[in-house]
Amino acid sequence: MGAPEYGRNKMNWIRVLIYGVALWLIPFVVAFLLFEVRTVDRALFESLITVTAVVSAVVLTLAFFRGETRTGLTFGLALGFAWAVISIVLDLPIFLLVFQMSLAEYVVDIALTYVSIPAITTGIAVARRRSGS
Repeated sequence: MGAPEYGRNKMNWIRVLIYGVALWLIPFVVAFLLFEVRTVDRALFESLITVTAVVSAVVLTLAFFRGETRTGLTFGLALGFAWAVISIVLDLPIFLLVFQMSLAEYVVDIALTYVSIPAITTGIAVARRRSGS
């Protein structure tokens, strides 16, 4: 019982983990650098972080799929959910323990944004499959 297989190939979980951590780290660093904006205009801060996360997800998905022969619905979903889980696992200790946010607040305010990750990875994977890339 090993890693899930997609087609004839196994998912490269080390590569998934590296890209997933990068996907979490980019918006985290931007949020840290823009933290003053949050105190002045929280809506602007939230918008900037969301845009940063979405752009990062698109760029990293395209980079991940460069040279990748596996694409399609299943692969895109697996990749996106793996990256979303990585982001949530890295977030939880920080937001629940350091910022004293409740789990319900975290889910509504932050984790819900991570639903966009599987949508992005799946959309790009399906488009690549259809175009033959």
